[in-house]
Amino acid sequence: MELPINWDAISAIGETLGAIAVVISLVYVGRQLKQNTAMMRNASATEILEIDHTIILPIIESEEFSEIWLKGDHRLNELSEANLQRLLLFERRAFTLWHHHFQQRRQKLVTDEMWHYQNQMVRFLGLREAVKVAWGIFKETYEPSFQEYVEEQFQIGQEASSQRDRQSPAEPSH
Repeated sequence: MELPINWDAISAIGETLGAIAVVISLVYVGRQLKQNTAMMRNASATEILEIDHTIILPIIESEEFSEIWLKGDHRLNELSEANLQRLLLFERRAFTLWHHHFQQRRQKLVTDEMWHYQNQMVRFLGLREAVKVAWGIFKETYEPSFQEYVEEQFQIGQEASSQRDRQSPAEPSH
């Protein structure tokens, strides 16, 4: 005795199994994307730190350049024209790193922690006279959104510095 084949039931089972396979595939692809994004963020963070260290290396390795860099705080007038140009181009390297970091943040490749570090560095270094002068020279070479970002960070840094200055006790006179 032959049982009739219920093609509708077989079809429904096949569709269900197919749907389950699609869901499993999507979960797998989602996990792969998440892992890939994490690897890209890690690579981005490593690259940014390597560039950052490369930028500051001349200050660490050269006493001559350390002196030039220190004069960039508030004594630019003490530099020769050649050393002033060296310093301004050095500061431009920092802008290039910040811009690279800014672009990677747009692509969601920079973590909040790395972005916080970037913002603090821009605010702190933006107080330097050499950075202000160099920014005035090179600012227009960057797109407006980056210019706005840097200006905003410089402003925040300046306000924080002014607030610290108001809160610090006056030096006793001798």
